[in-house]
Amino acid sequence: MTGDRMLIVQSNVLPDVFEKVINAKRLLKRGDAVTIQQACEMVALSRSTFYKYKDTVFDYTTQERGRIVNLFMLLRHEPGVLSDIINVIASLKGNILTINQNIPVMDVASLTITVDTKAMDVTPDQLVKKLSEKKGCNKIEIIAME
Repeated sequence: MTGDRMLIVQSNVLPDVFEKVINAKRLLKRGDAVTIQQACEMVALSRSTFYKYKDTVFDYTTQERGRIVNLFMLLRHEPGVLSDIINVIASLKGNILTINQNIPVMDVASLTITVDTKAMDVTPDQLVKKLSEKKGCNKIEIIAME
């Protein structure tokens, strides 16, 4: 069977080369290696092998942490409510990518916000719980996650 199927495989059954590719990518991302050549030398990997696998081998745990979350909220039309929501996200190390707030109807405004949670120390569900505790947040739900 061939194709672009994604598999989750325990690393101890794979050749060491895949772990070396992941380690080289990590060195480059953190800035511990400036060039691909340097990263490959640091993990004892040939550049050709790195290039062969760099776009197809990923660390599953790292992929989990790069999650984008779309939230839908109903907020009371009161001064400071949106500011409080933004401050909570910032305090949890979330990076707001988009915000769309509609005009309030009957003193309630709907808000859609997209948050990059990669650097956050809390789960998306914990983020929702923290936001729901803020005064003026009438409703919140996760509408999409990738």
